[in-house]
Amino acid sequence: MSDEPSAPPSGFFAEFPLAVSFLTIFPVIDRRRASDDTVAASFAWFPIVGYCIGAMLAGEDWLLAHVFAQVIRSVLIIVSLTVVTGAVHLDGLADTADALGAGRDRERALDILRDSRVGTFGASAIFFDLTLKILALSTLAGHRRYAALLMAPMLARWAMVLVASGMPYLRSSGAGSTLLSRKSLGMRYAFVAVFTLVAILVRGRGELRAIALAGAVAIVIVFSCRWFYRRWMGGVTGDLIGACGELVEIAVLVTMAS
Repeated sequence: MSDEPSAPPSGFFAEFPLAVSFLTIFPVIDRRRASDDTVAASFAWFPIVGYCIGAMLAGEDWLLAHVFAQVIRSVLIIVSLTVVTGAVHLDGLADTADALGAGRDRERALDILRDSRVGTFGASAIFFDLTLKILALSTLAGHRRYAALLMAPMLARWAMVLVASGMPYLRSSGAGSTLLSRKSLGMRYAFVAVFTLVAILVRGRGELRAIALAGAVAIVIVFSCRWFYRRWMGGVTGDLIGACGELVEIAVLVTMAS
């Protein structure tokens, strides 16, 4: 029996569970054993993980509809979304809001992004984030409600990948630095793009206009964040990436509720 350590897992059956581990509280794979290439490749599956999160929320909403009114269901759905994702992107939004309080002092802003404590701006950002999501979702019903529940998490995870792609990473270590150092993920991204488009079209029955508008708003937010992050900080961190995802998630729900 060989005493040599086994090779780190690779391929889809390592990459997809790794993406699940990054985006949810489910520890389906040991991230410490994954190679840098596998970590980088796992980012391509983020939108599909987002779709799975949305499908879980839609299923929960269907079950809760037998017991609770729409407003209560909406609160419980957003609570579930927050718990399942470990509130990690909310934390990124809070840290980004606090960093904005530093104004043009880049070094001070970077220090705030490294600080795990939540300040006044951060607490306010979390409050408005959750409030807008709950209010928007509580106005949605029928096919549009289920379409929004699927689209919001999926497009938010798409946003995280797109806002980081090709941008300088402002920390020397971490998952983001691995992602941004890899350039050969084109086929995976293309596959996930096709999957995302098909999923939206299939789920969108009769809501294509609202879905198209929500998608357009998401794209505008992503490219606005890319421009702002580059101008403000010169690149991205994990917190900035998560903040962009949260903004897109809010925007999709609010747009679908318009």
